Amino acid sequence: MGLLSLFKKKQADKPERILDYVVQNRGVLWEKIAEFTEQVQLTGGAVTAHTKEMEEQFPTKHHFRDGLYTREVFMPKGSLVVSFIHKQNHPSFFMEGDMSIVMDTGEVKRMKAPMVVQTDVGTQRVAYMHEDTKWVCVYKTDKETIEEAMDEVYTTDFRELPQSVIERKGMICQDYC
Repeated sequence: MGLLSLFKKKQADKPERILDYVVQNRGVLWEKIAEFTEQVQLTGGAVTAHTKEMEEQFPTKHHFRDGLYTREVFMPKGSLVVSFIHKQNHPSFFMEGDMSIVMDTGEVKRMKAPMVVQTDVGTQRVAYMHEDTKWVCVYKTDKETIEEAMDEVYTTDFRELPQSVIERKGMICQDYC
């Protein structure tokens, strides 16, 4: 059974189970998320960042002002989202919705808006949207274009992070995942 079929089968029952796939067995969580993402993409129906399909399904508003980049993303009910890896600490604002999310410890936690979430360097999220969801992130940057700002605040390769972050996050996952 493909991952997407498993996901659809479990969706009505307990969608958190699909997130458990990410944290099966011990290892570095980023690597598990990368494997999970590959499996999802192989099942079809997945959209990739920076594409027309992504913008249509997950409309995003970008704002620049006084050295801050604010990114507001809408994620529809029933979607499964894998975030980029964050390269800086920053506040996030969970404005609307209800989601299940994989924490850095490998725990799957259900979260309901509204709430403020402090995001740490190295964080990468996998989340299932139980309801239409709006998430806002605020980053410090002097960049003036979306592409430049995103390059400064996100990565897809954890090896671009400082070694101390890699070691700390790896230890968290080894202890909990």
